[in-house]
Parts: sequence; C-alpha cells; structure tokens
Amino acid sequence: MVTPDQGSGAASPSNAPEIRIYGHSPIIYWWPIWAYGFVCAALTYFQGVPLTLPDSPKPILVHPSAWVGLSFTLLLLLVIVATSVRARGINALLLLALLGGAGVATYLVMNTPGLWVTPPNLLLHMNLAFYLMISSVLFLVWFVIVFIVDRLSYLRVRGTQVERVQLFGSALGRAPESWSVLHIRLARYSDDLIAHKILALGFLGLGTSDIDAKLSIFGGGHEQFRVENVWKASTPLKAVQAAMGQKATVVI
Repeated sequence: MVTPDQGSGAASPSNAPEIRIYGHSPIIYWWPIWAYGFVCAALTYFQGVPLTLPDSPKPILVHPSAWVGLSFTLLLLLVIVATSVRARGINALLLLALLGGAGVATYLVMNTPGLWVTPPNLLLHMNLAFYLMISSVLFLVWFVIVFIVDRLSYLRVRGTQVERVQLFGSALGRAPESWSVLHIRLARYSDDLIAHKILALGFLGLGTSDIDAKLSIFGGGHEQFRVENVWKASTPLKAVQAAMGQKATVVI
C-alpha cells in the first residue's frame, strides 16, 4: 500500500497514490488451531508416554493427560462455530453464554467420578503424529490462502478511480470492474465478537473488520458492496480519506 500525499488537491489517476484493501476468507481465523496443535505436539513430545498397540511396528507417543486432547478438540469446535455463525448483537451474548455453559459442564463432567469409564467418555487422547499432521497441513493451507490466494483480489483506490481487481480474472471469465466516482463512502464494521475481536486479536489493537463501500458514480447511479475480513482495516481507510479528501467519507 502506498501512502497518499497530504495535499488538498485531487490527484490525477496517472500520478495518484494507489491504495489497496484486501479481504480475506474465513480461514484467516483458523490460526489458533494450528498454533495450539504445535503446542500440544511439543507437550506430547516432552511429556508423552509410549503406547504399544497390537500389530503396530513401533510405539506411539501419547500425552498422559486427557485435558490436552480435550482442549484441542474444544478449540477446534469453537473456531468452526465462530467462523460459521457470525456473533453479532444478541447472537454474541447467546454464543458466549452457550460457550460458558459448555465449559462449566465439561469441567464438572471431567471431575465427576464414574464418567471416566461410562458414557459420556471424555478420555480424548491424540498421539504426537496426529498433532503434527493436523497442524502442519492446516498451517500450509492457511499460509497459502491468506498470503497468496486472498491477495489475488482486492479493492484499489487511485485518484477518483475505484477498481475491484482480480488477478488472472480474465482467464476465469470474470470481467474487470472499474468506476470513476464522485464520492465514496467506506464504513468499517468490527461487530463480530468472536471472529473480529478474539480470534483476530482485536483486543490487542489488531483485529479484522468488514468494510461496506458505497460509490456515487459519474453519470449517475450508485454501486455498493462489502469487503470482508480486512486485516487492520483502519490503516487503508485513513489512507483513502487522506488521499481523496472531501470526495471520501470514512467511518472507522
């Protein structure tokens, strides 16, 4: 992203700074799974005990505590739910209440005599190879999508020209979209409590947001669309405001 000039005059498209806004797929929020999977692998490697299975050529390494496997499973389920159902408004409170209740129930069940050997059995043990395989494959997929695939399409603002760029889009039969705008309104929404604020580390000043764009086009008419899961969205929005001045309304 190029930092725009601070001058008040409108820059021509030829020498105007280029500002890019990248959206991401929901897999951007899956980093805690592969990260915690590597932590579980390390715990299993250093604290695990060998377990020999029938017809197994060599023993497998398993952590003796069931909490390691259970915590990994609960985190996996949390991320699946959080990236499938947006926690906005009252839904956020209901989801937090549900997760809190599930956590309390799990703790009580895990510490209730008899439930270790009768259904529901929560003795979840994964071996070292499981953690390494899941974490390595998921990290590779996450890295390729977040840093390569997602960067093949973006919103580009340059002067009064706004484009939705899709690299190699013509090869896929997708026509490029470009507008000369009289005015652009960009509004940032970070209203998903789990995804935007927690999984994307919004509480540390990072986080993701959805950006709604509304364009007033030369010759009349409007165009409206949304760019989802923009990482640190306030940075490109401030750049658009500085570059376009009164031609842009930015809500951060």
